[in-house]
Parts: sequence; C-alpha cells; structure tokens
Amino acid sequence: MKNRPDHNKITLLVVREAGRPVRQLQLSKPLALALPAVAALSISSLVTSMHFHASQSISQLEAEAAALTLSNLRMEMQVADKDEALLRLRSQVTELSEEAEGIKDQLKNVSELEEKLQSLIDKGKNFSSGTAADAASNTSAPPQVGGEYIAVHQQDPFQMVEQTRDEFQEIRSLLDEMVHSISNTITEAQAVNTAQAKVQAQQARARQAKLDSVAQWPTQSRMISSSFGYRTDPFKGSSAFHSGIDIAAPSGDPVYAALGGTVLAVDQQGARGKYIVIEHPGGLETWYMHLSGMNVTAGEKVRKGQNIGQIGSTGRSTGPHLHFQVVKHNKPVNPLTYVKP
Repeated sequence: MKNRPDHNKITLLVVREAGRPVRQLQLSKPLALALPAVAALSISSLVTSMHFHASQSISQLEAEAAALTLSNLRMEMQVADKDEALLRLRSQVTELSEEAEGIKDQLKNVSELEEKLQSLIDKGKNFSSGTAADAASNTSAPPQVGGEYIAVHQQDPFQMVEQTRDEFQEIRSLLDEMVHSISNTITEAQAVNTAQAKVQAQQARARQAKLDSVAQWPTQSRMISSSFGYRTDPFKGSSAFHSGIDIAAPSGDPVYAALGGTVLAVDQQGARGKYIVIEHPGGLETWYMHLSGMNVTAGEKVRKGQNIGQIGSTGRSTGPHLHFQVVKHNKPVNPLTYVKP
C-alpha cells in the first residue's frame, strides 16, 4: 500500500558542504508555525532587554553628568566665594592700612603738641604770631603728593597683612614712647602750674588786699555839704570842729559800708541819731550817722559795698544827709584820705 503524504508535518532539508549527505528534519506543522513566533518573541524580548539596559545606562550617564555639572557649579561658586573673600580681605587690609596712617598722623600731631607744651614750659611764653601764622598756612595748604599707582589687586594680600601688622607694631611703639614722654611733660607742667598757681594766688591776695584797703564811697550822692575840720556850726553860728564829712542825699537812699569789717555798734543816741560803727583791720573804724534805717546788727560781718542802712535826718541834723566819719586809733581823720567822691 502506497504511503500518503502527511500534511501535518513539514520537512526541512539541511544542505551541508559538498560531499556530505543532505539531512532531513521533519517538524510538526504546529511547531513549525510556532517557531517564527517564538523567534520573534525572543528577538522582541532581547530588543526590550537591550532597550531597558540602554535606558538605565543613559539615566546613569545623565545622573553622572548632572552630578558632575553640580560639582562644577559648586567648585565655581567656591572659587567665586574665595575671590570675593580675597577681595574683601584686600579691602579690609587697605582700610586697616589707611587707619594706621591716620593714627600715625594723629600721633604726629600729638607729638608736635607735646613738643609745643615742652617749649612753653622751657621758655615760659607763647609762640610768636609768625609761628602761629606759619602753622595755620601749613594746615590750610593742600598736600603735595605723588608716586606710582599700584592697584590693590596687584599686591599680595598676605604681604599687605604683614605690612599692616608691622605698621600697627610701629604705632604701638610710638604710643609707648609718647605715653612715657607725655607723662614726664605732664609732671613738669603740673609742677610749673603749681608754682604759677601759688604765685597767682599770692598776687590775687595782694590785689584783693589792696582793693579791700581802698574805701568805697558810702552813698550814691557825691554832694559834700560840709567838709572835715573847723567850720561854722549850723545851729549856733560859732566856729566848731567837724569830725567827718556831711554828704547830702535824698532820705531813704542806701548807705554802703566803705570797707569790709565787723559791726561794733548799731544804736541811736542824741546828736548822732541812728548810727552804725564798723571796725576794720589796722585800728580803723567808720561811722555812719543820722540814718533813717539800719540793716545790720552788732557783731555782724559785713563786706565792702554792702547796704547797711538808709539816709535820714535823725539826731542833730538840718536835713537828710549822711555824716561819714573815719577814726584811726581812736582819733578822727579826714575821710577824703580814704575815699574819693
């Protein structure tokens, strides 16, 4: 019986090199049909796997690139920060250097002042007007400066810091020297001032004593109505001795102490009327008679020019006036020897 062809199988002929037999492979039709699908699926899986790995690689590369970019940015920022910090350092060093120069100028001025003070102590007089004018012209004239321009950024900041440190060390040395020098000068000046103060105090006391010894006119009025010495008595018309001077003035006008002293008497008696007696150094007394009022009490200390009473016409009087009398060692003397109208 003749074999019928099997349509459920597929025969594959595998031709190899010449001289070698041809091989046959029989596959079932379903398997033969499934092989392309399996191959396509395998290829698709392979492509998908390769795509996934490629995507991962790309993502990793992108992440590394981003990290590298960030690192570069950080490095650039650090470099920028360092440059900015360096600029700030240079600026600060420049400011310190300028301050140091300013302080040195001030120290120079103080040193000049100390020299002037020493000169005043040595010479005992002020500088001449010409020297003062020269000093004023020197300070008012604009400074004459020059030199090569060297920008700050062209200098080594560490060298600038070292130079500034040296400048401040120089300033400290100058300060130490000036403190010692000025301390000595102040000591000398204090000694001179003490001596001058003593001399001035003595001179002031002498001037004050001289002023105190000069009597003050005892009233506002300067009209002398009767002089010291012999005169015609206004009541009897006969010659009589007048022991003081009469100063005509309106009633109630103030009466002043001619000199400073101690009040000996505040009283009212017969011809004197209301009167005040003041004792002064050197055996001197001043008398104020015919008062209408009295402002002091016995034993009170009064100063020259103090208001002690008021003009009146009490006692033996023809009208408002002050009888002013000066007594030295219990003897009346001419008041015009001590006071002038």
